[in-house]
Amino acid sequence: MTDDAAAFKLTDPRREALRSGLWYAAALAACLVVLVLNGKPLFYFDTGSYIDQGEAALRQAGLLERRVPGAPGAGHAPGADDTVNGSRSAVFSVVMAALAQGGNLAALTLLNALAVIIAVWLPARIAARLYCPPRPVAALVGLSLIAAATGSLPFYVAYLMPDTFAPVLLLVIATLTVFARDMKPWEVILALLLGVFAVVSHLSHLAIALLLVPVSLVVSPLLARRRWWLPPLLVALIAAGGIAERSLFKVAAATVGDSEVVYNPFLTARLIEDGPGLRFLERNCPDASIATCALYDALSLSDDPWRLTATHIIFEDSRRLGSFKLMTPEDQRAVAQEQVPFFLMVLKALPARTVYAFAHNTMTQVALFRVDMTVPTERMIAKLSGHKGLGPDGFSGGRLTQDTGWLAVVTPIQGMIYSLSFAALLVLVLWPGFATPYLKALAIMLVLGILANAFVCGGISQPATRYGGRVIWLLPMAATLLLMFTETVSVRRLAPLVIEP
Repeated sequence: MTDDAAAFKLTDPRREALRSGLWYAAALAACLVVLVLNGKPLFYFDTGSYIDQGEAALRQAGLLERRVPGAPGAGHAPGADDTVNGSRSAVFSVVMAALAQGGNLAALTLLNALAVIIAVWLPARIAARLYCPPRPVAALVGLSLIAAATGSLPFYVAYLMPDTFAPVLLLVIATLTVFARDMKPWEVILALLLGVFAVVSHLSHLAIALLLVPVSLVVSPLLARRRWWLPPLLVALIAAGGIAERSLFKVAAATVGDSEVVYNPFLTARLIEDGPGLRFLERNCPDASIATCALYDALSLSDDPWRLTATHIIFEDSRRLGSFKLMTPEDQRAVAQEQVPFFLMVLKALPARTVYAFAHNTMTQVALFRVDMTVPTERMIAKLSGHKGLGPDGFSGGRLTQDTGWLAVVTPIQGMIYSLSFAALLVLVLWPGFATPYLKALAIMLVLGILANAFVCGGISQPATRYGGRVIWLLPMAATLLLMFTETVSVRRLAPLVIEP
């Protein structure tokens, strides 16, 4: 080799750094591919509501100029001047509103991508350190996210909603449950910070975290008795962060805005649509001690069967299909505050029907994974036309919205990918010697997290493709990560394919 060639040849540290950089660049590109293809972020009806509520919070804090009374965007519950809607995350709303002020809302997609990369990087880094030191972490992350990008991941990274942080939460909880005893202090702190932000970004994430605390409590001692209490304690701290945020939000609303926090009655509407709630009301109304009887009266204003769907109950305001929004502010507040007691009353009166309804909705949600709800429709674009968070052009469709015929092709392909990924996980987990017990436990925790997401979103709220699609990409990601740790595939042999010396 000549001196010039020797001088040109990269030293090993530089080569490794360049390889790692290229793998992380590939991971970022995989996350952002839909954003690039569409030319702009994806959004939903509720994107504007998050911005409005965040702006209202910033005004209350004196960080934005106050609007004149009655102007849109105050974030209050319909018809009630002394209430504030607690169904949306105050933290995520403020983040969106702050970005929207300078027309920089598209930067939220970079936050989504960064959170996903860190959430995958943590378990990959720890597993590589503990079990397979020669395997490059960057390649593990890059390959895992490229696999995830064949599914729904890039659609949700491009989505201006908090849904990306549901799988981030599941990854953090799985990582802590499996690896907490062997994590470095700064890794634990990073996981907790990421987990707390994820849990406060949407109300459903708090419910998911609470469900996974006992799961962590069971799985942790099965892996090792040494400090078995640490993983569930850390998961409980994440859930406690979500509870603390809700409490602080309630106090802030009362002290700063002189308002009461109320939540949309999703659980009540779900019980009515499924049947047990409606049967209970038919048997017991009128009854002054049951506030939800006022909703039953409102449901009787029309005989259109569509008025009994959960979505129409909560959001519709026409006389033919509406009910909750047609009630007085006082009755709305009473119904919203009674939804948990109402659930307990229905469960006590009709236990078998209620349990069946929850189980049926959960299984229905598991089968819903399409990305169609991430693609803006003309109605969504029209509704958000007044918001300028995306710059001068505002909210508008992109290349993927011009002709959605591609969904008919993408959906079955993604369904096949998920099926194959789940089958691969079953083999990797059940076949002796294919993976270490800890990596098997990581995969099991992620699958249980997907089921918890289905129970919360499908069983308690409303089965929808949006809720399943946001977490289902964890299957190809987890299958790829575990495959990289089997003896049959060496990531070390794959890494040099990026740049040869």
